[in-house]
Amino acid sequence: MKHVSLILTVLVMSVLHLSAMDGNVKTDTFKVYGNCGMCKNTIEKAAKSVDGVKSASWDVETDMIIVSYNSTVVALDDIKKAIAASGYDSDSHRATDAAYNKLHGCCQYDRPAPKKLE
Repeated sequence: MKHVSLILTVLVMSVLHLSAMDGNVKTDTFKVYGNCGMCKNTIEKAAKSVDGVKSASWDVETDMIIVSYNSTVVALDDIKKAIAASGYDSDSHRATDAAYNKLHGCCQYDRPAPKKLE
């Protein structure tokens, strides 16, 4: 009987812990420039490679990505940095020229002008 009680206690604690973690899941949408299905795969893979990212879905038509992530584990800025490191500009982070130049030819989108420092 003690074992059953212990198992039930552990089970309840696990469920409560998972529920608490879900409260920290945040979803954000932002622009990431790209062209095609290969871009989609690379952008989503870069976002999902960041610890704490639960899901990422980039739309080829709108250039918008929806990311869900645990905000206690990762910041949105870190996700955008990972995407930029893979060669793709976002609304606030610019990929290096070296990363952009490594993209396949069909993935080399028309880059927005870099933002000027004030």
